[in-house]
Amino acid sequence: MMRNTKRRPATVGEILVSEFLVPLNIEINVLAEAMGVHRNTLSRIVHDKGSLTVPMAIKLAAALGNTAEFWLNIQHSVELWDVRNHAYQAESLNVKQIVKLSVTAAMH
Repeated sequence: MMRNTKRRPATVGEILVSEFLVPLNIEINVLAEAMGVHRNTLSRIVHDKGSLTVPMAIKLAAALGNTAEFWLNIQHSVELWDVRNHAYQAESLNVKQIVKLSVTAAMH
């Protein structure tokens, strides 16, 4: 079960800027060229105007030396937080739980 936090997780764009682009002095156009994508495509992700796709996560991972899962987990955390805290929060209140799993049962 995911912890419900009041603060939205950092986005892919925020992580790209704070952990890679700024500290490593990499410009968007340089990273985009290394990834084989158009600068505008990467810029939309950096500025949180577009969602990260699986192919883009694979390219980011290859260019920056980490994993696609790293990037997809960031994207997933943000999307899940957004849904839980905005878009469908009220709808989940009307759902009835029909199965209750214990922690040990869920692990087997």
